[in-house]
Amino acid sequence: MAEGTRAGARILAALACCAALAAAGCAGKPPATEADLTLMLTMLPGRYDNRAQAEADVRSGTHPAHEAVALVIIHVYTPRLGHYVYYAQESAADDPRRVLSQKMYSFRLDEKRGIVETMYEFVDPVRWRDGYQSKDLFTAVQMEDVQPEGCELLWKKKGDGFLAAHEQKICPDSGGDAAAAPQMQLAPGALTVGDYKFVRKGR
Repeated sequence: MAEGTRAGARILAALACCAALAAAGCAGKPPATEADLTLMLTMLPGRYDNRAQAEADVRSGTHPAHEAVALVIIHVYTPRLGHYVYYAQESAADDPRRVLSQKMYSFRLDEKRGIVETMYEFVDPVRWRDGYQSKDLFTAVQMEDVQPEGCELLWKKKGDGFLAAHEQKICPDSGGDAAAAPQMQLAPGALTVGDYKFVRKGR
């Protein structure tokens, strides 16, 4: 009888422990860890282009063909936007003077949602143009210099890379799909943004 009482006590203690873990949000594997974030941000910076994709479109007669784009992503020190901040500039692959877009990417680790990315656009893009050539420029960025895009991206590890999608409860896709389609995909040596497939050409 005493043995049964002790066994029952152990079961109750285990159940109480599980309940405490669940209440604290510690049950199960967290959506992402510091190690995941560090790995992703180590993989992300570099010089990319999608020339192979653009040339394949021309050969196959795809219309409209993807424009050949060069993409540069660098880590910058911009404390107003967060601890993990990157500058990204797209330009025409055959004419670097034709800048197509400039953005700031800010990453943080959320214990419930995992790796969260906020994208910012510049209020005055010309002021920051070609900033990757002088990264110290970005220490001066203030919140009034940028405006966040509407939807954050949630990054999740998959295989040896990462996928990013909108959080459907906050930013549902127009198609009403319950599962968010990836907006970005990062793999060793490659980055997909929408339907543009970039290959890393250097750091």
